[in-house]
Amino acid sequence: MRCFDDLLKEAQVELKAGEQLVPLGQGAMIANRKGFSPCPWAFDLARFCPARPGDRVLDLGTGNGVLLLALKAIYPELGPCIGLELQAESASQAQRNFKMAALKDVQTVCADVRQMPVAPRAFDLVISNPPFYEPGWGRQSRMPEKAAATHALHGTLRDFAAAAARALNPRGRTIFLFDSNRLAAVCTAFAEQNLQIKTLRFLTDDRGLDSRCLILAGRDLGGLIVERMAYGGVP
Repeated sequence: MRCFDDLLKEAQVELKAGEQLVPLGQGAMIANRKGFSPCPWAFDLARFCPARPGDRVLDLGTGNGVLLLALKAIYPELGPCIGLELQAESASQAQRNFKMAALKDVQTVCADVRQMPVAPRAFDLVISNPPFYEPGWGRQSRMPEKAAATHALHGTLRDFAAAAARALNPRGRTIFLFDSNRLAAVCTAFAEQNLQIKTLRFLTDDRGLDSRCLILAGRDLGGLIVERMAYGGVP
């Protein structure tokens, strides 16, 4: 693996105050020193996706771009990809991460999922790791960036599902990564948008608990497949 400093120099990318480089796959990405850690299940989601060469991809709430970075590492022949992110700081990190990874066909759009500035029915694949919890639930961080990543301060699960349904073409697929304990809420939000769930894959954490779930849905899918993947293992 090349030195992290070399990656920054080659891409002509600079770290801002409070940022650091952290390992990701065979490379690295920019993340905050404090605050919310990037999604540790990014490659699990990427391998779960039924992606095809040329697919156009939209990531709702891309954060620092970790899901798209993992997806492009697994499927380098994807078509144009867009990461939608409301927080300007996170959107900046995502754009610099895409530049550092030499992903010329991946861009960041700083916008709200409730007011999407992208064309309807334009994407083959919509992915998202939306905030899990309602505002005020449990321990909500006093740090705005971290609180917005864990709690639905700028869009509910229903808003994310509606955005996915609007962006998908008729034969498109959407993949959400969510808290397994709130699977019923995902099922309800998808049903309201006429998105049929095809596959559920429960992800077991290092405690042996099914803490996360990957959900694959679309408009023309039948049947239901349920899988379970052990921590660090395969389904």
